[in-house]
Amino acid sequence: MDNYTEMYLDGSDGEKTPSELNDDRENMPLSDYLGPNRNSRKNENNGEIDMLKKILSNTVEIMQSLKGLTSRIEKLEEDNKKMHCRQLTELSMTQKLIKPKKESPILKSPCNSVEEFEKLEDNLMKSPELNEKLEDEIFKHEGTDPSKFVRSMWRKILSDNAASQYSWKGTAKKKAIDIMAVTNAFRGAYNRKFLGSDKEFGRATVKWFQTAKERHSKKKK
Repeated sequence: MDNYTEMYLDGSDGEKTPSELNDDRENMPLSDYLGPNRNSRKNENNGEIDMLKKILSNTVEIMQSLKGLTSRIEKLEEDNKKMHCRQLTELSMTQKLIKPKKESPILKSPCNSVEEFEKLEDNLMKSPELNEKLEDEIFKHEGTDPSKFVRSMWRKILSDNAASQYSWKGTAKKKAIDIMAVTNAFRGAYNRKFLGSDKEFGRATVKWFQTAKERHSKKKK
């Protein structure tokens, strides 16, 4: 029996009823029901998965690279610290080696005789550098009162006994102190320290030498 005969016997014209169409859809395989759209979505999903895998792989590589860079930076910082410490140590040792010796002062003790004082004067006349050194040495001594500073420094330069042989302008028996190199160095330090006229320097010096013999006599008693 052919299809037409079956259709005639069934009393149908070959068209399926809605009920039959629903039955066909229910029995249809899922792949036929979804059709080509399913494959398209599957391909898209696979592409996204591959892309995410690639991003993840790149991220892992970047993290590993950053970790390596961090370790290298830490090592460089440690090396720099060690080098800095070594340089400081070498510099300290070098400074100790080249540290100049402390120069002894010119005015170690007062000159106790004319001969000793004249020797100092001769050395100053021969050496401008020694003059500058003596001036700096006197300048560094403490003192805020001009007159007291003058008296104090003359005591460090010359004893009363030797000072009794000198006067400010000189006499027939005494030598002039105002024109000596020692006095010029002293005057230079005084003017630097008190930034004023050296008239007080002259007055204080004159008085100190005038009373030198008297002071010496009192010490002898």
